[in-house]
Amino acid sequence: MTSTETTDQVKAEAAAAAGPADPTDPTDPGDYAKAILNVLDDAGQEQRRQSESQRAMQNILEDLETEKTRLESTQAALINMLDDLEVERRKVDKTNMELREVNEAMRNFIATAAHDLRSPLASMVGFSSLLSKNWATLSDESRLKFVTTIDRQSHKLTSLVNDLLTLSSIEGGVLTTQPEQIVLTDAISQCLAASGQDTGNVAVSCSPDLVVQADPVHLARMIDNLLQNAFKYGEPPLRIEATSLGDIVEIRVIDHGPGVPPEFEAKLFGKFARADTPSMRQKKGTGLGLSIVRGLAEANSGQAKYEPNVPHGSCFIILLPSDTASSPTDERSQQ
Repeated sequence: MTSTETTDQVKAEAAAAAGPADPTDPTDPGDYAKAILNVLDDAGQEQRRQSESQRAMQNILEDLETEKTRLESTQAALINMLDDLEVERRKVDKTNMELREVNEAMRNFIATAAHDLRSPLASMVGFSSLLSKNWATLSDESRLKFVTTIDRQSHKLTSLVNDLLTLSSIEGGVLTTQPEQIVLTDAISQCLAASGQDTGNVAVSCSPDLVVQADPVHLARMIDNLLQNAFKYGEPPLRIEATSLGDIVEIRVIDHGPGVPPEFEAKLFGKFARADTPSMRQKKGTGLGLSIVRGLAEANSGQAKYEPNVPHGSCFIILLPSDTASSPTDERSQQ
């Protein structure tokens, strides 16, 4: 039974007890009953007000709980946004660091390229001037020496210009390839003969009937770049290995030098890439050779990669398609 029902019951009992009022009795109990009824009415109204206040407080508490939940949700969303912003900030920092490294590599390349361009030109201009002014007084031996120097420097200059043009063609997507069947032993022998290096410590392991399908100029360029890289940064003995892997021919150029620092391996085939080590700082280079090797390999449907040599040194690998020409039987069947 509710408090309101109790009050109503008490009021009913008080009214029944009061009975009909006697107007001549100043102390009529009915007056007391009416007073009690008034008090009970006031108490009922107060109870109703308290109930309404309680309901209002309950609604306020519910609204506060809803607002708390909403604020917690907003807080979680803000925390997620801050986390996302932190991730993006780290990405921007990483990109900025990479851009700084590229800019530094570019500056080093420009300085090296300017030196490599200026030195051969100065040498060629100087010796050609000496020849033209003193031809009659120079001995045949001096003339040959000067001409040989001019020839060597012109080849050096041509090599640098070719590197720049090749890289530009690769990046511009305008490099043309003319693949053909090439006997790999012949290509390797020609590269060794034209390397201008002492190749007595270079061992070659290649089957005489191993054939690849590639542009001959590009193949010679790839092998020569890897050879020059091994001569410059590696140590003897050097080794060239070529093996057939089904439809793929694998060419390895191996040296026994210090190898590539592990932290630099991911950047090895990038443009202007040069490891920042004391031994590397002492050796001049544009950092284009390996980038060109990768670009030419991919242009000939192959790839270039690196792996450490065991127990030490470097192993650069070129993967190219093997001979894909149809056999005479296949050609007749197609006809």
